[in-house]
Formats: sequence, C-alpha cells, structure tokens
Amino acid sequence: MAEGAGGRGRGRVAVVTGGTGGVGRATARAFADAGYDVAVLARGEDGLRATEQELRGRGVRALAVRCDVADAEAVEAAAQQVEDELGPIDVWVNNAMATVFGKFESMTDEEFTRVTDVTYLGTAYGTRAALRRMKPRGSGRIVQVGSSLAYR
Repeated sequence: MAEGAGGRGRGRVAVVTGGTGGVGRATARAFADAGYDVAVLARGEDGLRATEQELRGRGVRALAVRCDVADAEAVEAAAQQVEDELGPIDVWVNNAMATVFGKFESMTDEEFTRVTDVTYLGTAYGTRAALRRMKPRGSGRIVQVGSSLAYR
C-alpha cells in the first residue's frame, strides 16, 4: 500500500465522480495503479459494481457509492461515507457530466436543467464537499475535468 500524505502507512484515497465509464473509469484505474484506494461515485448500480470489482482486482481498496452529484446532500453523504470507510480524501476528481447531443432549438428545458445540474452544480457540490474535509487538514487536491465538446 502506498504511503499517504496524511500519515505513515495509510493508503492514499482518491474519489472520482462519474468514475464508472470513459475518462472517469480510466482515471479511477490510473489512481488504483498508482496505489490509491479509490471511491467511485455514479448513479448506475451495474457500472458501480463492475468498476469496484475491477479496482479491487488491481490490489487496492475500492468503494462504489451510488450518488447523483446534482444532489448536494447526496454528495456530502458520499464524501462522509468515503472518509468513514477508506480514510481521509487526498484527491477529489470532478468528472461527472451530462451531455445532450442535438440541435440547440430541439433541447427541452428539462435537458438543459439536467446538464446544468450535473455538470456545473455537481462540480460545485463535489468541490465543496472535498474542501470541507481538506481545508482543516491543510492538504488535498481537487481536479476539475472538462470536455473537449466545450470547444465545438
């Protein structure tokens, strides 16, 4: 187990939102391969279980937390669960996002709201939950992931 920033012998802990697919899952794998214990937050139960199993197969502790990042209370509860089960969070990666493909004029109000809630508010809620834990310890890193679709 890798030595963590918070103490000798303690494994480092990373949280990856949207960690069950695409860039998020690749990020979770990379942290596991670097010796971090990894928590993944996502909504889909099947993806969570599969990712958790894959990460454990890499020899680290893994935790799958069902969480809608658009829900501030759910993100806060997830962060607390991670610290209760894995230890203090060293790195928080805000990767969860929602995307709608189509013409602007054809998007519904509900689609705009969901994209905004997940992509913007989810990042804000994740950052806030991480900071609540990292600032008192004076350590930790927060990573914001953006989509190349922003440049289209």
